[in-house]
Amino acid sequence: MINKQNKISWLLFLSFFAINLSSQAIVNIENLRNENMIGVFQTLSASLDASRGNQDRDNYAFSYRVDKNTKSIESFIILNKSERQRNNETSDESTFFHGRLVLRSETKTDFEFLGQISENPFKKYKRRKVFGAGFRIAIDEDMRLGIQFLREDEEDLLSRNITTNRYGFYAHDDFSLMENVSLNATLYFQPAIDDFNNDYKASALLGVDFTVNQALNFSIEYSYARDSMPPINSDKIDEAISTKFIYRF
Repeated sequence: MINKQNKISWLLFLSFFAINLSSQAIVNIENLRNENMIGVFQTLSASLDASRGNQDRDNYAFSYRVDKNTKSIESFIILNKSERQRNNETSDESTFFHGRLVLRSETKTDFEFLGQISENPFKKYKRRKVFGAGFRIAIDEDMRLGIQFLREDEEDLLSRNITTNRYGFYAHDDFSLMENVSLNATLYFQPAIDDFNNDYKASALLGVDFTVNQALNFSIEYSYARDSMPPINSDKIDEAISTKFIYRF
């Protein structure tokens, strides 16, 4: 069992690196869900970082999320924009949109539809679209598993299009570390249906959330992504550590 002092030391260690390292993190879709709550909920989050010296660096990311939930249907959309600049030249940028509709049931298994569009020329693709449907299973109060069927359309910088049908699997869980501090973990695995072993996308997100009050949170996130068949001249692995402030209203 990790004692309270060791937890605090670990969190401070992670915070130090999160503040001094900045990259483009994966958008955490599962975190900040408003499950089993009826109404309209909005969230704004921002991550800003700047340095001056031998190289001037400016990094930012903004995200807006809105959830609309009824007793039988839960839905949300996420809009995200991020950019990194070095000596006033853009070195990385991306835009991201994700929408999801969940049909609630009386059992622990719900049916969901999703659509996603992202653009990131510095990752060597012009546009990536993903549409699909599947099941979302509540294992316990915090843990969720997802099974999906996805259709992916990817367009590279030369306007070449690749269409792939994929399975989608995800798992998400939350853990309380101490009062007002929680850990959330999300895993994604998306193999191609016709080439399960060789063509897949996998990612992991680990976040530590600090609750300041009912409206304001501070979050540190680590993300790891692997694409077994990335666009030409792109790396298979991408890692990032980011910090952000989150405001709910």
